[in-house]
Amino acid sequence: MDTATAQRALQAAQAALQQGRPAEARGLLAALRKAFPRERAVLYLSARLARAEGDPRGAAKLFEKALRASPREASLWAEYASTLDDAGRPEEAVKAYDRALQLEPRLVDAAIDRAVLQVRKLDRPAMIEDLRRIARDNPAHLRCWRNLAMLEREAFATERAITAADHVLATAPGDASALATRAFAQFDSGEPSADFFARACAADPGNAALATKYAAALHGEGRSEDGDRLLGQILASQPFHLDALRTRAQLRWEAALGGDPMEGFEQAVARPGCPPEIWREYARLIERQSGAEAALEIVKRARASLGNTRDVALMAAQAACEADDFAEREDAIAALADWKDPYADMLRARWLARMHRWDELATLGQRLLRAGLQRDILPYLSLAWRGSDPERWHWLERDGNLVGALDISSRLKDIDALAGYLRSIHQSQRQPLEQSLRGGTQTDGMLFARTAPEIVELKAAIEDAVRDYLAGLPPRDPKHPWLSLPREIKRFSGAWSVRLQDAGFHVAHIHNLGDVSSACYIALPEALGADGNGTDGWLAVGEPPREFGLDWGPVRLIEPEVGRLALFPSWAWHGTRPFTAGERLTVAFDVALR
Repeated sequence: MDTATAQRALQAAQAALQQGRPAEARGLLAALRKAFPRERAVLYLSARLARAEGDPRGAAKLFEKALRASPREASLWAEYASTLDDAGRPEEAVKAYDRALQLEPRLVDAAIDRAVLQVRKLDRPAMIEDLRRIARDNPAHLRCWRNLAMLEREAFATERAITAADHVLATAPGDASALATRAFAQFDSGEPSADFFARACAADPGNAALATKYAAALHGEGRSEDGDRLLGQILASQPFHLDALRTRAQLRWEAALGGDPMEGFEQAVARPGCPPEIWREYARLIERQSGAEAALEIVKRARASLGNTRDVALMAAQAACEADDFAEREDAIAALADWKDPYADMLRARWLARMHRWDELATLGQRLLRAGLQRDILPYLSLAWRGSDPERWHWLERDGNLVGALDISSRLKDIDALAGYLRSIHQSQRQPLEQSLRGGTQTDGMLFARTAPEIVELKAAIEDAVRDYLAGLPPRDPKHPWLSLPREIKRFSGAWSVRLQDAGFHVAHIHNLGDVSSACYIALPEALGADGNGTDGWLAVGEPPREFGLDWGPVRLIEPEVGRLALFPSWAWHGTRPFTAGERLTVAFDVALR
């Protein structure tokens, strides 16, 4: 093939790729690669074709060959870096971006992608400062500001997210991405956001995820019926949209609307081709609403519709774990034994705990611990060791010395004003469908993302107190699954307020999205201890859930006091004693240390 013919073939291949004819481009490039196996332009276009066809690993190999032919081409290094990111090789991608920027520091898009990659894929939140610097230096680079707005919001830096989104909108008022981020950040702030979502949805009318959050915003502003109607419209066009189905069930339940919370799920499973994940979520939520027997009925219907599939087996095992006759449902649990699936193994762990089969649970638990599932399995491993190996249980729990109680009232200017603000944001009529509280309400969203001065002050006080708690823990133990963790706050992975009233309480539960969890008391009934034992309303840490049928007491009881902050490992079982009457207003959060 002569040079002129090769040039025409290369141009034709490029046009075919750009116009969506990959098969034609592939044929042309195959001939070119045979004739010119080391030609940079041929290798580059072949790499782009591989990326377009969903083969980032193959594309990376082709980019490497192209870079051998042209090692000082900065833009080629940047595209190689992006390909490595797509191929699941983020550390190598950062090095490739570094090389690109060494060769050409003015590659702003490469610098943006490098920062975003490190924050999102490598969990390096401090790298957001790089993106802030790039944005300051490039005020007209709207892609940078869009990314900055999204990352600021993900970091719960709400005011910064709003500022960055507004910067984009000042130049491009119809920018769909910036409008969406602005709406989400407004929701996070705790200020009315429905109008912002209306504008964002108008700019992106096919975005069901955005519309679903709009419905949640309407609910949060006391317009639950409007939110329910909007969710109905979403489901009319996308009946299998899982987030919309889940949100509608939650909204109807919390707002105590007249309609059946599960109506959307019931309509979805009646349609041909309903996906297994819809059946699974329906069974899970109906168990929370109506009990295990209702979930088992959904399992029967799912089996008739889907057959004896893996998904149905998981549904059956989950319902079996919660059923009153769980001991008679060993077959449903045994069906999962050889799967080597983390979710299936956790269901087996829960069933073994209910059966008090401690040795089997300990064996399974230690395997899952070695597999990196500490946050999920430690609550069950604690039960197993308490039942079969008390010495190891004492080593794990440290006889309650991992639980702390600190007074933060002196760090808050006006705790009554804080209580008033928290009461104002409890809009629901009853507890969330999926949470541990009974007889109360819980706020939606990330509490610490709110911009109210009372919350900003509370968060600062809590950060100081958590640092004091971490500094006062027992010495590091490299063999201990929790005392071996870093002693610095990496992030708050969740924060919310709970308002319990008139005999409200929390069933025993754990948190698997953090490492340190909490209860901070903001307002309490006038009198606690009216149950005769002096512990009504108290926090019990280390006490197993009632459904396990154990008479084991807590490792620590914490007496509520206004301004007191209780802290404990997130994997520790914890719940509260009911109280007779009044209001128990708290803030809770999870801290990630890794």
